[in-house]
Amino acid sequence: MKYAVLEYRGYHIDKVCNLGDEIQSLAAERLLGGDVDYVPRDDLHTVDKKCVVSMNGFFLGSDNWPPSDSIKPVFYAFHVSKGSEQLICTPENISYLKKHQPIGCRDQGTEQLLKKHGVDAFYSKCLTLTFPRRERKPENGEIFIVGVDRKIQTVIPKSIRKRAIKVEQSTVRLPGLLPSIKRLMAQNLLDTYRDKAALVITSKIHCAMPCIAMGIPVVFLYDRKLENDYRIHLIADFLPIHYVSKSWLARKMFNPRIYSRRIDWSPAAVEMEAEKKRIRDGFLAAVKRVESSQ
Repeated sequence: MKYAVLEYRGYHIDKVCNLGDEIQSLAAERLLGGDVDYVPRDDLHTVDKKCVVSMNGFFLGSDNWPPSDSIKPVFYAFHVSKGSEQLICTPENISYLKKHQPIGCRDQGTEQLLKKHGVDAFYSKCLTLTFPRRERKPENGEIFIVGVDRKIQTVIPKSIRKRAIKVEQSTVRLPGLLPSIKRLMAQNLLDTYRDKAALVITSKIHCAMPCIAMGIPVVFLYDRKLENDYRIHLIADFLPIHYVSKSWLARKMFNPRIYSRRIDWSPAAVEMEAEKKRIRDGFLAAVKRVESSQ
């Protein structure tokens, strides 16, 4: 039976392309050996060819759930957004998840959500943490600021901001991009981080996690109002999350430059090869369980 990974054929609700989605599928594709088919994340109910599908990623951008019976799902690094609980956690759909448990969850928020509904779930972490560590650092590396709100950027020292390359990987506004082109763009972006980055400063989890895996130093900044956003809490397993207020009053009372001094702007790369192996082995074991159940 053919392996398959998720692809994202249309715009998101906000009319932009998020290359972080493709990065998650590239991670799964790599672990499955590279020879895979692609199935539409938002139309899994239409898939009529039998396949084993890695269900790592964000669910859901549509109301089309559960997937068709042709799909043999590998639930590992699965994420359910708070807004999708009402759909995915109906009695009927919880029964679907229980048929395929245990469910490996990308974050502890999803794990707790599924356990609340009686599903056997565990914290698997994310497949984007399994990209290979780069062999060498760039001699004259660049600093990348990726997806950081302008107000949050004010805590970044001006000397860093002036020389940094700004990237928006989650808000690509190019109409009509084919999924294959988006995958190429995502791979090219990962290759650029790997080969060029001396430091990545980001608010995007699917920039931070692959960069952590590749041995790139990362500083993670996030909006203080979103401290309860369980999507990003797994970052704290590897490096500090620096919560920054965007409010005018807080910025007036607490000078961003003062907060900036608390942040290490020359962090070391994270050593996580043992954890990477655990995630990779867990995923491949989940794939084998699905194959043996057929």
